Amino acid sequence: MKTIILLFSIFISFGALAIELEVKPTKAELYDVGGFKLYLECYESDKPQLILEQGFGRYGSEGVWLENIKRLKNDFSICLYDRAGLGKSEKGDVPFTVNDMANRLRSLLQNANIKGPYYFAGGSYASYIITAYNNLYPQEVMGAVLIDPPPLGYFYTMGTRWPENYQTDNQELDRFYQFEQSVHNPMFERVPENVDHMKSYEILVSAANFGNKPIIVVRSKSTGERYDPPFVPDDIAKSMDELYLGAENYFKGLSTDSSVIYSESEKHHLHIADRDLVVKSIKELVGK
Repeated sequence: MKTIILLFSIFISFGALAIELEVKPTKAELYDVGGFKLYLECYESDKPQLILEQGFGRYGSEGVWLENIKRLKNDFSICLYDRAGLGKSEKGDVPFTVNDMANRLRSLLQNANIKGPYYFAGGSYASYIITAYNNLYPQEVMGAVLIDPPPLGYFYTMGTRWPENYQTDNQELDRFYQFEQSVHNPMFERVPENVDHMKSYEILVSAANFGNKPIIVVRSKSTGERYDPPFVPDDIAKSMDELYLGAENYFKGLSTDSSVIYSESEKHHLHIADRDLVVKSIKELVGK
C-alpha cells in the first residue's frame, strides 16, 4: 500500500512538474525600443501569434494572465509585455500618446523577432492601444478580443464634462472633480502612466476601424446603475451615462465582423473574474 501511495505521489509530482514546464516562457527579457528597454515574455509555438495587452497601469509580468495562458497555449503562440515605466520595463520619454504606445510595442515585437500578423486580446485601456496599432499597422492585425473596454471618449468626457472653473463646497465632490481634471495633465503625480489622454483621443477618434477583421467585445454584466458615484450632480453625470448607453452600438461598429457578448460577472477585469468566457472568446478568433 505504501508503495502504491509513493508511486502515486511521484506520478503527481512529475505531473505537476510537467504542467510547470508547459508554461515556462520561451522568452523573458528586456529589448531596446529606442533608448530604453521593455520587458517581453513569450510562450512560443508554431500556432497563430497572440499578443496580450494590459489595462491602464497594469503590466504583463503581474502574472494574472498565467492561468489563461495555460488554457490558450495549445491554440496560440503567446506574448505579453510591460509598458514603459511599469513592471520590469524601463521608463522612456514622457508624456506619450496612444500612438507612442503602439509604436513601442511594434519595435519590441520586431526586435524580439516575434513575427506577425497578430491576434490581440486585452482588458480595459488595452482596447485603445489595440485600436491605435490597427490604425498604424492594419496589415499586422488579424483580429482582437476587447475585454470590458471603455467607450471611445471616456477620458475626454472626464476632462470636458465639468463647467469651466467648477467650484463646490463638497470636499468629496471636489476631490473627484480635481482627479477627473487630471486628464489634462499627463504628468499628474497620482497616475501610473503619463499618457496624454486628450491628444490620444484626437488620434483615436479619427482612427480607421477594423474593416472585416473579427472583433469580439466581452463586456461586464450591466448593473443598471449610473456610472458616477451618487454625489456627482445629475447634469454632470448625464454625459458619461450617455457615453455608456451608446457604447454597444459603437463596439458593434468596430468591424463588419464585430460581436458583443456579456459576462455574468459585474467585475471589470474579466480575464481574472470570468476566465472561461475570455478564453473561449479568444479561441473563437481563429475560427472566424
